[in-house]
Amino acid sequence: MRPCHTPAPPRRQRGVYALEWAIIFPVFFLLVYAILCYGLSFLVRASMQHAVEEGARAALRYPVGKSASDWNDRKLLALQAVKDSLDWLPPAIRPTDADIRFTVCRVGDAGCNADSALVADLGCDAKTPCLILVSYAIQDYQSSAIAPAIPGFGLVLPSTLQATASILMDRELL
Repeated sequence: MRPCHTPAPPRRQRGVYALEWAIIFPVFFLLVYAILCYGLSFLVRASMQHAVEEGARAALRYPVGKSASDWNDRKLLALQAVKDSLDWLPPAIRPTDADIRFTVCRVGDAGCNADSALVADLGCDAKTPCLILVSYAIQDYQSSAIAPAIPGFGLVLPSTLQATASILMDRELL
């Protein structure tokens, strides 16, 4: 007669743990890699937003002048601020002057958007305040992402990342 508290002899499981690990590892790997890919995409997007906001602020720091080149000088400062803020990005998605949009328009203009052309002699004052718009977009982020998606597994990264900032400018307040 066997006592009730005696455990049964252990059974051998010959490779079951290795088989379970071989099945579960790809799932865990894809989950961690997806978190990494999306996390880096959010980091790039947040950095882009910070950069265009810095560009808009840089346009306000330029001294007030009476010449028509005033807006062009402000544009150069804004573009440089955006490029300096995103200097850490890989060369494939790092901004160039052509990628960054800078425009100034009057508040309330129907056609006021980031793709509007810059009017160099636009006047702003307390009665007609202006809006500075700075934007940057990465058009093909999927193919040039920092951590690319694994082919065939359907990790969906955004095709375009875009950031836009606007700031109200009143020349009498500068």
